[in-house]
Amino acid sequence: MRHNDEVRFVLTISVHDVEAFTAAVEECVAISREEPGTLLYEWYLDAERRTAKLYEAYRDVDAVLAHAAGPVFTEVGPRLLATCTFEHMDAFGDVGRLASQGTLWPTTLWGEPFASLSS
Repeated sequence: MRHNDEVRFVLTISVHDVEAFTAAVEECVAISREEPGTLLYEWYLDAERRTAKLYEAYRDVDAVLAHAAGPVFTEVGPRLLATCTFEHMDAFGDVGRLASQGTLWPTTLWGEPFASLSS
């Protein structure tokens, strides 16, 4: 089986301020569309329950690191964190050197990432 370098994440989020959260997410989406290594960046909101999910996929771990060093994290991130709490993140694929870190800002990575079985 051929190795698949793509990395995917599913994040579970508690939302405290739906209006401000939505505005920050719109900025994150606009920025991520321009990132060459970002394959998927989809947010889903249940406003009534004040919960959200983020599904994201990247070409490889280097694209994840580029995303984490870019404006989504450095410019919009602090405002986004004022509107919500990142509760859980599942990682799928080979996250490389990120797997040994206890946290990946702004949330915690629990357990080992799921290995890719697709080619």
